[in-house]
Amino acid sequence: MHFPWPLALLTLAGMAAAAPAGDCRPDAEAAARLLNAKRSHAQVCGGQHWPAAQALRWQGLLAQSSRRYALELAARDRLDHIGASGATLRTRLHETGYVMRVAGENLAGGPESFEEALAQWLASPAHCENLMAADFEDFGLACVTGPGRLQRYWVLQMGAPVEGARQVDAPR
Repeated sequence: MHFPWPLALLTLAGMAAAAPAGDCRPDAEAAARLLNAKRSHAQVCGGQHWPAAQALRWQGLLAQSSRRYALELAARDRLDHIGASGATLRTRLHETGYVMRVAGENLAGGPESFEEALAQWLASPAHCENLMAADFEDFGLACVTGPGRLQRYWVLQMGAPVEGARQVDAPR
């Protein structure tokens, strides 16, 4: 099946790190700084050169969608781009009100910090390509802890809205 956005899935089998105390919810400003610092430099993704890309802006609707999906992944103790109800990224974004032109999603299970998740994504060709895609303008990020084998569930959603679409940003 062809999707109009890049899809990437990171699976980390056998993670044995201890569950962290408290929530792993990332700070929006710190996440934007870190993500945009990576995008500001050319990257090699799976042997292919990707030029530096424009900075992404935090988008509350994408953050809300990311959080909802991270909670679902934690409850299911698995990483999968198709939700339990069969919902795709397009469906999840539609449900939160983000009118997308293009979108992509990176998932990770296990990393204790956003910096660790980014490092893993940059080492994976498909994830790296998602991170460096020039079409993206916005991003939302979530991490939740769960009792399962992965313990931390990271969801990064990136997108660009349909031209002229009014995005009503969700509260943080």
